[in-house]
Amino acid sequence: MKILLSGFCLLSFLSLSAQDSLTILFAGDAMMHQKQLDNTRRGDFFDLGSYFANIEREVKAVDIAVVNFEVPLGGEPYSGYPVFSAPEDFALALQKAGFDFFLLANNHCLDRRTRGFVRTIQALDSLGIRHTGTFLDCDHRHRTYPMLLRKKDFRIIMLNYTYGTNGLKVDIPRIVNYIDKDIMARDIETAKALNPDALIACMHWGIEYQSLPNKEQTSLADWLLSRGVTHVIGSHPHVVQPMELRTDTLSGQQNVVLYSLGNFISNMSARKTDGGLLFKLELTKDSIGTSVSNCGYSLIWTARPTLSKKKNYVLYPASIPTDSLSAEERNRLKIFINDTRELFRKHNRGINEYIF
Repeated sequence: MKILLSGFCLLSFLSLSAQDSLTILFAGDAMMHQKQLDNTRRGDFFDLGSYFANIEREVKAVDIAVVNFEVPLGGEPYSGYPVFSAPEDFALALQKAGFDFFLLANNHCLDRRTRGFVRTIQALDSLGIRHTGTFLDCDHRHRTYPMLLRKKDFRIIMLNYTYGTNGLKVDIPRIVNYIDKDIMARDIETAKALNPDALIACMHWGIEYQSLPNKEQTSLADWLLSRGVTHVIGSHPHVVQPMELRTDTLSGQQNVVLYSLGNFISNMSARKTDGGLLFKLELTKDSIGTSVSNCGYSLIWTARPTLSKKKNYVLYPASIPTDSLSAEERNRLKIFINDTRELFRKHNRGINEYIF
């Protein structure tokens, strides 16, 4: 597998202006388990300043940064798995790190039932964080979905759906975007009418802890692309899964399919669950249309207090100098990196790692 050691290796488009290029970064499952709450609580607030310090520069360098926000902001008492409720400080820390778009259609969005569901939407709105996947009512969905992001000269559609909500039913008039082909087909047609430069489906799907996508994922990815989606980005399994850059044999259009980004930040510690990916997609546009000029992934890993003997959780890129870590941290980081690179060496198609 080829590793790009000199950073995100961009192709040369000297004739294009800066306005003709757009970069989108995707991060996986952002979670706040009970031990994270306990370790970061400082009286009336939560000290999350160290969480993202090592990756903040990379996140802020892109045009749009997307994260799967897999906890409701359900208010006190705050709690971790299996019924999450995170403080607003968590959303603020992600925002300060550079994430400006949150995905909410996931299996934990109803953990605090209707009150937490509504409170999450209202809290993110009050913080000025754009989001999609859950809606207060039909009018709210009609006004904001499909979500159109305008950045530079680009029009990007973000779709977001989940396989379920842990058996909990959403109360009318609230709406969760569930994976339903009839609904998704209508949404895609509506999205195409908005003339987007890219139509991206962010799917919460798959089987937890499985390193390869199942038949439902692969079939649904094929279906989404056949309907006009240009790129498919997956989450939920809590481990990374392979990705591929497909090229249409007739049109030459390239489509990214990434089955799982893995965990972004969490307290999960089982092998393969303690890290994930940042995936970067660069689009360029000319008189002919929009194309993928480059894409790549970078490995990230979470150090926990039980390993570091420090107070806080810290996200590290794969390039972190290992002499700054404890022996146990170095060992766990090495295992995660080796496992992931071996998986991707066997199963990735056309997408390589980059180091920052």
